Amino acid sequence: MSCAPAWVDRKILETDMAVETKGHSAISAVMRVKPPRRMHGLIVGVSFAIGLTFGATAGFAQIASDSASATDETVEATTAEPAVTGADGAETPETPEVPTTEATAQDATQSDAPQSADQEMVAQSGDATSAVVFMYHRFGEGEYPSTNITMEQFDQHVKELTSGPYTVMGVPQIVSALADGKGLPDRTIGITVDDAYRSVYEKAWPVFREHNLPFTVFVSTEQLDSGYANYMTWDMVRELSKAGVTIGGHSQNHAHLPDFDLDRVKAELANSAARFEEELGYVPEIFAYPYGEANGEVIAAVKEAGYRAAFGQQSGAMHTESDFMYLPRYALNEHYGAMDRFNLAANSLPLVVSDVTPADYTLTRNPPAFGFTLAEPAPSMNCYPSEGEPTMSRLGEERVEIRLDGPVSSGRWRINCTAMGPDSRWRWFGMLYTVP
Repeated sequence: MSCAPAWVDRKILETDMAVETKGHSAISAVMRVKPPRRMHGLIVGVSFAIGLTFGATAGFAQIASDSASATDETVEATTAEPAVTGADGAETPETPEVPTTEATAQDATQSDAPQSADQEMVAQSGDATSAVVFMYHRFGEGEYPSTNITMEQFDQHVKELTSGPYTVMGVPQIVSALADGKGLPDRTIGITVDDAYRSVYEKAWPVFREHNLPFTVFVSTEQLDSGYANYMTWDMVRELSKAGVTIGGHSQNHAHLPDFDLDRVKAELANSAARFEEELGYVPEIFAYPYGEANGEVIAAVKEAGYRAAFGQQSGAMHTESDFMYLPRYALNEHYGAMDRFNLAANSLPLVVSDVTPADYTLTRNPPAFGFTLAEPAPSMNCYPSEGEPTMSRLGEERVEIRLDGPVSSGRWRINCTAMGPDSRWRWFGMLYTVP
């Protein structure tokens, strides 16, 4: 079934998607959007949604191909969305470089938990009950396009965030406001960076600092302890922390946590916490799952370890009813760093759902029996699985059930559902499941 109404120019979609869609079908309810006023937003939204969900060819971040054996690196891009394979793969560290002697960071001294820019910012409030969080990995490292953003793209993002209708806030501040049921300014944005690559320190931080933009860096401690030249040093992380950058946990070894037994998961978290305490004088309160992978036991262990919120790599806007131990983010890389996509994601709203099945983020049944209940009717909703031929059933106006024609490949399986919201802003709900 076509995912776009007849009046949408197929050539535009094909040009924008440039992707092999075999085995990746879109399903939709009735699409009721008037072409004149919303055509651009619909075309961009539909094409990005398909692209982020489907696997990609050379020019397309590939979400479906981000299977268990991620190569080199893959990032999971998200927006109305493109899920990028690597995106989550971005999380896959490349072959470690030869360790180098730790460089001494300017004025780097060990200190207690800092009063971060997040904490020092004057509390901002509003009527919005959602926020968008972006995920970066590398900056200006063109040899890794699936996890890298070019400096030209990055400059465009920063220009938009500092001149557009957005309020950029620290991630801990956003989490606290939404968890407490407090309102935020409309179009609140949070910025996260995974893996603590050196380009974050050398290229991104000077730009963030110049524009007074708060951000969070998620750190896997063993990558720093090993002294790889392409990662930051502890001195550099201390310098960022002292300057107010939020440091988040990312496990000890950047491991596929659902593959471990519970004792090993707890060891990963405990060893990481011990290193943070030794090097920074505190343990972070925000966590990001490597590769976006989790299950019930992993989430419980992360919460038990003292983290008050944790992020995956599924697309969508976070909101007051989100699972705060598995929050969504939109990933950005060279393939999905264009301004059309950035603006689409930055202006997105949550597609609020409940009673999601499967409830665990690691599948125990394959093919999955996927379903959810809409908080309010969404007749124009479309859903895009990364693999499998789907059939969607609507049980009344609220309950949605999706079945696939066969099992999905091991690794990661995604499904993204979108619907046009007010003011041509897309509502988005994405899920990422680990497939044993």
